[in-house]
Order: sequence, then C-alpha cells, then structure tokens
Amino acid sequence: MRESVREILRCPVCRGALEGDELLACGGCGRRYPVEDGIPRLLSSDLPGSAEKLRETAGWVALAQAEGWYEPDDEVDAHLPFLCRDLGWDDPNWLANERSFALLLERVRPGTDVLEVGAAKCWGAAQLVPLGCAYVGSDILADPNVGLGRGAFYESRVGPFARVQADAEHLPFAEASFDLTYCVATLHHALDLPRMVAELARVTRPGGHVAALNEGTRPIWRGQGNPVQADEKAFGINEHVHTLVGYERAFRRAGLRVLVREHAHGVEELARRRVSRQLLRLPGGKDLALAWASGLRGYAGVTLVAAKPR
Repeated sequence: MRESVREILRCPVCRGALEGDELLACGGCGRRYPVEDGIPRLLSSDLPGSAEKLRETAGWVALAQAEGWYEPDDEVDAHLPFLCRDLGWDDPNWLANERSFALLLERVRPGTDVLEVGAAKCWGAAQLVPLGCAYVGSDILADPNVGLGRGAFYESRVGPFARVQADAEHLPFAEASFDLTYCVATLHHALDLPRMVAELARVTRPGGHVAALNEGTRPIWRGQGNPVQADEKAFGINEHVHTLVGYERAFRRAGLRVLVREHAHGVEELARRRVSRQLLRLPGGKDLALAWASGLRGYAGVTLVAAKPR
C-alpha cells in the first residue's frame, strides 16, 4: 500500500481512521479490512447496497469472459483510452471516452492530487502520473485482468500509484483529500446517483473539481430502461440511464457548480446534425444543442466538469 494514501484512508462504514499494514483496523468501530497485493479491500457487507455491488463485481468478470475481452492485451491497454486515435479503432464508445478524457487533461496541472472513481484497470494513471499527478484509483472490482489488479501493468510503465477497492457511494477517504475527483462512464452504475455525486464532492477540496466523463443520458420522454444495457443487466451489473437534467440536479445538490457541459463526442458531432447545427448559431447555442442532443433527440453521452466552492 502506498504511504501517500494511508493517512487519508477511512472506514467506509463509520469514517474512523484506519491503522495497520496487512490488516487495517478502524479505531472507531473496530471493523477490520485486509490489504491484498497492496490494495486495501474496503468493501463492507455492512453498507447499504453491498449485495448488489458484490454481485456486480462477479458480473463484470463473467461479462468479460463471455464477450472475449477478459484476457489482457498489452498493446491495447498501453493505448487506453486513445484507441481510435492511436490504433485506428472505429468504436463510438471509446471515441467518446478519449475525447472526454482529453478535455479533462486540459485542466490538470503538475502536483494535482487525483482520485479516479470506477477506475477499473487504472489506465488513467498512465496519462496522469507522467504529468506529475498523485493518482489514486478506486473501484469495486479488484480482478487481476479487468479490475484494479491490472494496475500493476501501468505501474510497470509509469511507476507506483495507489489502488483502493471501494464502493463509490461510500468512499473510504477523508474529506477534502483530492484536488480532482473524476469518473469515466461510472455514475450510471450508482444505486443512488445523488449519494455518489455527494461522495465525489465530499472527498474533493474546496476550489477543486469533480468531473463525470462520457455519462450516458436519455431523452426526457424515455424511461430508464435503455435496451442497450440489457446484456449487462443480465450479468448482474447495475445499469441505469439518467437525463442530463438529472445529472446536473445531483451536482447542484452536492454543492457543485457545473462549469463545463460537453457532448461526449465533442461539438464537432453536434455540428454534423441538422437541428443542433442550427442551434449552435444562436446565443448560448452550445448548451441549446447539447440539450437537444441529450434531452430530446435520443440516447447520448455527456461530460460535466464542476467546481467545489471555496
């Protein structure tokens, strides 16, 4: 376990301080958490929704095995998330991820303390650690191939960083620990969206930023049953789809001020569409076009960057 993260770790149940090396003991409630392969295992069965989260950890592994992407591919993983730019992939999901992540990188400065929530393999570390950031990756999945365990691959390339198995709705970190807290296509897995956003805000320092990259949205006239998510739901993965208004409401409730709203494929995508292209010409056209694309036209992806007031 990285020394840099030890002092900010907290019990996810009572938020008491944790002490120990191979076994972390809470000084508040006495609960104990193991550290395996350098990764603190801070999921607790005493938390609300724990059964659903544990089922999801198994579901991701089963889905990856069923779809044939469980075994690691060093060539692919080395270029995440820029698979379209670097490897010529024609994949709209990864194109949205790389464009959203590039937007995030524009706001990062050396010395930034960064937490990625829903980090999976921790490919974000490969981009952020070389910039001089102190990176922490958290996820409910610690699997060696498709979870935090795969972070060892990136450590071998950019140097050590911290990884913590944790539930994003009960983050095991002290308040105001990070300058930037972000996630990539993760908020829609929350059982309680406002709670997850509130947790992202809680662990972020005043004056810091919270970002949600490439989150799926639905039109306001559709329900939460996105048929595209049916396969993942069948594996026990927690899937939901929210409106842009719903995401922004959760940010406001958490005391965050949204600074950036972007279509996950960028304004270039909006400019290619007839209605949104016309809206872009109006005052405030960028927000109008995004509202049309994500709130009325159909399912879309959106990136939000917000500030936590000082």
